[in-house]
Amino acid sequence: MPERPRTPRGARPRVASVALAAAGALLLGACGGQNDDASSPPSPPDRGTDTAATASTPPPRTVSPTGKAEPAGTVPAPDPAPTSTPAPDPTPTSAPPPAQRPAAPARCTADHLALSLGRIDAGAGQRHAPLVFTNTGSTTCALRGYPGVSLLDSSGDRVGRPARRAGSMLPPVELDPGESAFASLHTVGRGVTDKPCWPRADQVQAYPPGSTRALRTPAAPFEVCGDTFDVSAVEPGRHP
Repeated sequence: MPERPRTPRGARPRVASVALAAAGALLLGACGGQNDDASSPPSPPDRGTDTAATASTPPPRTVSPTGKAEPAGTVPAPDPAPTSTPAPDPTPTSAPPPAQRPAAPARCTADHLALSLGRIDAGAGQRHAPLVFTNTGSTTCALRGYPGVSLLDSSGDRVGRPARRAGSMLPPVELDPGESAFASLHTVGRGVTDKPCWPRADQVQAYPPGSTRALRTPAAPFEVCGDTFDVSAVEPGRHP
């Protein structure tokens, strides 16, 4: 009988181990395949397509503030800083017309005036007498300036010379009906100078300022001495 070849010691157990390991691997693979869908995480989306789409799509073009399209990738310039606009000048308004001044009253004339001689004021050798003009009319009138004054005797002849103007011109005096203004007659007392006195006059004749018609009033007891006879400009009132 032929002799069987001998298997080396330890060979059979190694072959059996290899077979068992292969069978176990098959079993594990079968079990693992059933749970792949449940336990494995989902595959990420294919980024190759998105990358290609992104690469092929040009970036949007920007529009400049002037309305022109800027090339892709251009950073638009910042808007200019707002500048302050000066406020417009206010519209000039037309000034109201100046208030019209009331018309100045008419000049007093001899037709609407009465003449009288006031009380003589004596002091320090000087003599002053107010020559009074009174408005006898029905409207307001005005006097301004110096009256023309002379002394007359009983025959109406002039005594001495006309009165000289003395003092400064004064503002106009407005006389309502019944109101008065006066001019001051001036002379000196007897013996103040070496010059004699004039003959006594009977009347004082006066032309209101600006008038060509004269008024008359009794002159007594006014007497001119020392060759001094002056008259002032008219001022309001009946006496100083």
